[in-house]
Amino acid sequence: MLIDINLLPNKPKRSFSFILIPISAGAVILAVFLWLFVSSHQLKSEQITLKDRLEKTSELMVALQSNDVSAASSGQTLQEYVDWLDGVEFSTVTLLDDLVMRLPERGYFMNYDYDGSETVNLTVQFDQMKEVSHYLSELNSSENVLSASVLTVTTADLTEEEEGNSRILPRYITEYEIEINKANLRIDENEEVEEGTDG
Repeated sequence: MLIDINLLPNKPKRSFSFILIPISAGAVILAVFLWLFVSSHQLKSEQITLKDRLEKTSELMVALQSNDVSAASSGQTLQEYVDWLDGVEFSTVTLLDDLVMRLPERGYFMNYDYDGSETVNLTVQFDQMKEVSHYLSELNSSENVLSASVLTVTTADLTEEEEGNSRILPRYITEYEIEINKANLRIDENEEVEEGTDG
């Protein structure tokens, strides 16, 4: 029979608390670190949100201020336009009626440009070349016109079908510059107003 003899000294048994304390301390440190990290992240996101709100509020304020400026500017532009209309001292309807009445039978307005100054630019289409000079003579004989001149005379482009037909003649596009007689137009308008009030 064998005898078991142990000559080594007995090792003291380690207590479980020796391991538990460092693990607990590490867990607490880790929890504190995680809490600080999450709090820091939330603070940064809140800071970004607040910064965005501040920028949007600033942009909105700038937009509102520019709208006020543009509204004031458009109001000023509108007032200038009203003042300009007040400066046009006569109705252009009388002038236009006179210009239309003097057209030949197959003469047509293509463009009528009047900007409130002393001149009217007029583009007219005629069937015959002699109508160009006839209309110029009619314009110069009008009491509402101080002088009229021809700026350009061109022929309208024919389509391929029209070019093949020898019976179709080109049309003449004529641009006139007309200096109007504002004084006469004012007198005509005043007489019309007086006649309207009398009737």
